[in-house]
Amino acid sequence: MAAIKAVLPAAQGTVRGGELVCTVPLQPTPVSRRYMARIAYRHRHRPRVTITDPPLTLHPRATALPHVYPGGDLCLHLPGEWKESMLLVRTILPWTSEWLLHYELWLVTGRWAGSGHDHAVPPATQRPEDPM
Repeated sequence: MAAIKAVLPAAQGTVRGGELVCTVPLQPTPVSRRYMARIAYRHRHRPRVTITDPPLTLHPRATALPHVYPGGDLCLHLPGEWKESMLLVRTILPWTSEWLLHYELWLVTGRWAGSGHDHAVPPATQRPEDPM
């Protein structure tokens, strides 16, 4: 939590029962919206990140948000890419900000520009007149 607050002084959180739970403000670009992300992390488990404000919306042709797990946690990295020895402030926070940037672009274009496995990206509903 100390490392997070050093980078984002507005972050708020606690460590109780071996679990860090914090909220951090993130703004991917100067023209982006400001988001509040909730991070929950327990040692030897992957960090779980959700966006608590503003509510995430869908692209008009989409049926689901791309790159999210069931339950709404963001899909930020490939399996095995994040290690427990890594600092959240150097991995999960920038990856969350990058996810938000891809989300904002997806809202406009309907295409997810980030990397990742295809199974993490739900197919968009496409009308015949829509180009691929």
